Amino acid sequence: MEFDGSQKIIGRGAQADVIEYYEYAYKLYKNTYPSEWIAFEKDQQKAVNMAGLSPIRYYDTDDDHMIKMDLIRGVMLETKMKEGFEGGFDTIAEAFRRIHNADISNINMPRMIDTLRFVMTEEECTKAAPVIEHLSEKYKSCICHLDMHFQNIMIPDDGSDFIIIDWMNTRIAPPVFDFARTYVVIEEFVKELIPLYRSAIAEDVNRLGITEQDMDDAIGVIRIIRNHEKE
Repeated sequence: MEFDGSQKIIGRGAQADVIEYYEYAYKLYKNTYPSEWIAFEKDQQKAVNMAGLSPIRYYDTDDDHMIKMDLIRGVMLETKMKEGFEGGFDTIAEAFRRIHNADISNINMPRMIDTLRFVMTEEECTKAAPVIEHLSEKYKSCICHLDMHFQNIMIPDDGSDFIIIDWMNTRIAPPVFDFARTYVVIEEFVKELIPLYRSAIAEDVNRLGITEQDMDDAIGVIRIIRNHEKE
């Protein structure tokens, strides 16, 4: 696919740029990025669409390193918070509730435990798998976004409801791992906000009966995954 020069960059990432072009967004991946991972991302988006968690549709193009998608006119939750919006953590908590309460009966999405070998060494898998198995026995599994933070929630300009984006990491797992993932991300970038985050999710953590030890164990697994993402 060729562009006519009217496109404009609206986002940059480590592996892809996002451009706006004739009322659609296009995600343009580096040629070195595996095309099978891009196909997997498309499948993930189809699954969350089916679960009613995202209105954004992905469309095929003639380039296997490009994804065409519906354009969101709006700003990231992070931008709104920098402008003075004080409900950022409450929005994160509400996003978790919507995701964790979604119906998973008819969607095709991998379980977290089944994809460990793609993100960990064999030795690390041996340590992490029993933790996931143990927590999966204690808590009901659900859809987990597994990369929830202020840049992955969009606030539309038209005042409509927020939209959760970037579902590549999404897996079926106990919700404690979703809470743990966001904890690790906040700890890494703005550690001083951890108390506000813990307060925002406290009601749901308590309702689910998640103990401090279970949270710590889940955080340990997520830290291993995050360390590999930085490599």
